[in-house]
This record gives sequence, C-alpha cells and structure tokens, in this order.
Amino acid sequence: MSLEQLASIADIVGNCMVVISLIYLSLQMRQGAATLKSESRQAQLTTDQNGVYLFVEHPELGELFQQEDTPDFLGKTKLMFWMIAQMRAREHEWLQFKSGALDEEMWLSYRDVIYFVLGTKRTRALWELCSIYFNPEFVAMVHDMIDELPETDFWQKLEAVA
Repeated sequence: MSLEQLASIADIVGNCMVVISLIYLSLQMRQGAATLKSESRQAQLTTDQNGVYLFVEHPELGELFQQEDTPDFLGKTKLMFWMIAQMRAREHEWLQFKSGALDEEMWLSYRDVIYFVLGTKRTRALWELCSIYFNPEFVAMVHDMIDELPETDFWQKLEAVA
C-alpha cells in the first residue's frame, strides 16, 4: 500500500470520526436540554408546593382572601407578600414560556393559578398596588386575563363543604 493510499484511508477515518463526534455531541446536547427542562419543572413544582404549604402553616391566608372586614395591616402584609411570591413565580414561568424554555401546555397549567391568586376584590386591589414591580408585558398579560373575569366563588364553596 502506498503512502498516498494510507493518507486517503486516514482522511476517510478522520472524517468518520468527526461525524461520529458530531452525532455524539448532538445526543449529549439533547440529553442536557431534557435534563435542564426536567430540573426547571422540578423547581417550578417546588415553588408551587411551597406556596401551598404556606396555606397549611398559615390558614388565616384563606380568610384574608375573602373576609368582609378589612384585615389589619399585618394580615394585608401577609396576604400581599404571599401573593407577590405566587405572581413572581408565574412571571418567571411566563418568561420561560416566552423564551421557548417552557412549552405552551405547561405554561397554561401554571398560568391558571393567576385566576386563583387574583380571584377576589382584595387580591386584585393588592395586585394594583404591587404590579409596578413586575415586568410590564407580564402585567399587561395578567390584566388582559382578569379584566372581565368575575371574582371567584371558591372561598364560599370551600366554606360550604360539609
């Protein structure tokens, strides 16, 4: 075998190795992207669960949503900062959706929590107070969502459960 033939074989083997390396890197990138999405969803789930656990630890939050009497300053503060945490999580999920990191189906399932969080006259008033600290496009999207939406009767239904 001549030196020229060996060089051709080496060139072919080298090209095959490049192709194999590119395929391997492509598979690794897909696996990395899937892992990143999974970790992101786990973080979102943890955030949601923490918001629910706060209700368990502080059941007065439910009363603060809908009680007729105006809550004291401490009550309004608790409710507002719980609400800010929930809306900040929704804002993050919305930004993930807008960037393509979160698919529409997942975004819509997270987005629907906004209807709950801003389901009462009191929480809508608190949202008006603190929405200036959120992304303006997110705020506009939220306003479009709840603009014509009636207040929730969730709290009355919960109270009526036997």
